[in-house]
Amino acid sequence: MLVASKGIGNSEAMADIVFSRAIGLIIFIAYLADNQQWYFYEARNQYRKTAKVPTGYHQEDLDRGFNVTGMFSWSRHPNFAAEQAVWITVYAWCAYITRGYINWSIVGPLCYMLLFQGSTWVTELITLGKYPEYAEYQRRVGRFLPRLPGGPPGDFSDKRKSK
Repeated sequence: MLVASKGIGNSEAMADIVFSRAIGLIIFIAYLADNQQWYFYEARNQYRKTAKVPTGYHQEDLDRGFNVTGMFSWSRHPNFAAEQAVWITVYAWCAYITRGYINWSIVGPLCYMLLFQGSTWVTELITLGKYPEYAEYQRRVGRFLPRLPGGPPGDFSDKRKSK
């Protein structure tokens, strides 16, 4: 109500369009990452039941046990990164509209990011104990943000026997 009664000018209306579309794009990226993860685990489970490699997958990837393809070759947790980015964008939107970096809307993103840092740390400890190649994956691929170019590929394509 407060925003609606403010009397929005052209710059605020444009900001609303830009920020809302940015949030929509980030949500779509999270959706894509979640789907890539889902389809990988479906393929892995099918492979474990039938010993046949589903179309579009490599045996080495399925044997590894965790997804290193698609967005997961750039970020170990692209869906988590996108979810955090939504709330950072909400904060940026509020900061833009209020013309101040310090406002109440920073509390949500900060708490959310702290929650994700802690839960991701625990998740990775469990995954590291479960999958021997996960340490190498951590070396190749950033937790949330991609590493700078020049290192080995995150999808392990340099170690793949079947191209």
